[in-house]
Amino acid sequence: MFRKIFYFWITIIPFVNLSFVYDLHCLLKQSDFSYVYNGDFSQALTDRILSFAEAAVDSHSESTKVKKKLYFVMVESLQNVARHSEVTTTQKSQNASSFFIIQSLNQDYYLTSANSIEKKDIESLRDKLEHVNSLDKDALKIYSNEILTQGAFSEKGGAGLGLVEMARKSGNKLAFDFSDINDARSYFYFQLKISSENPEGNATSNNLPSSKKMHQLMIDNNLNLIYNGDFTQEIVKGILSMTEAVIQEESDFLLRNKIFNVVVELLQNVFQHADDPEKSKEGKTGMFLIGERKDCYVLTASNLVANPKTEALRKHITAVNNMTALMLDERQAEALNEEVRPEGKAGIGFVDMRIKSESKIDFQITPLDDHYSFFTVQVNVSK
Repeated sequence: MFRKIFYFWITIIPFVNLSFVYDLHCLLKQSDFSYVYNGDFSQALTDRILSFAEAAVDSHSESTKVKKKLYFVMVESLQNVARHSEVTTTQKSQNASSFFIIQSLNQDYYLTSANSIEKKDIESLRDKLEHVNSLDKDALKIYSNEILTQGAFSEKGGAGLGLVEMARKSGNKLAFDFSDINDARSYFYFQLKISSENPEGNATSNNLPSSKKMHQLMIDNNLNLIYNGDFTQEIVKGILSMTEAVIQEESDFLLRNKIFNVVVELLQNVFQHADDPEKSKEGKTGMFLIGERKDCYVLTASNLVANPKTEALRKHITAVNNMTALMLDERQAEALNEEVRPEGKAGIGFVDMRIKSESKIDFQITPLDDHYSFFTVQVNVSK
């Protein structure tokens, strides 16, 4: 089951407000797992999104039958987005980004995608999708065969074979909606539910309104990637792979290297040092975000920390933020000569983040209960 990178130091006003990060955590904690991407969908990036999602599914004890359905629907959904997300530079400037989210709610899974389409195509697409939803299991099989033999729809004609097969594989109706971008284009939202063989509680048949709000939230906050769930070794590798894909268009190699190194430090902090009530789990519960604005990338990670540790953590990060460039270099050199201790790794990690990002570390500690607090750390890497 899924659970819930010469120094000039500057202080940068948080781009992704840290209180917002906590609110986002509260929004997502109803799901056992949330993985969201917003941006352009190249083939290479699509492959990495799929690989990461598969790794997350594989790391949990779901039945082979359900996993096969999930894999098929993920492939078809991402291929559909990649085929239809060809937008011009003007459209990109109008926030016509594509979107993909997979969530687990009460052990049922919701896969939602969004891409930009021309408004003139909406009526035809809606008719085709409603026709698919009007068919029962046997009629869908017949319809699928008709498309194969007659070539009923073109490669980019909307409700083609892929969508029909997703309806067949999922055993559920296609959820869809349209939302205006401008006078000429709209977002096409498409969602499928994959039912678990052992569902818990009363999962909704349609989680589309929540997914649409998540897309708008990512647009409003210039977010590219959100992962909320367990941080296992495989998940950490997957996030690093996604990070490479998100920043691959940056022409500055040194900038890409800074970003990647800071992400490594953030993820190691969650994976190695987060506290968690469920001690028996392989991974630690946490959240990771990548955002971008014109002048910098914004990298954010959150996790639980035991309350007795919070004051020392606060003092340590404050002390690191007050260090000069020379002091940071000296502390890093000292650490290389020290015997490595678990607490030493955590301490030097913040020093490394300051050096590699060339900016101060922003953080927030929000008490949750008598035992744990929600710790958020954010690092901005200037372009």
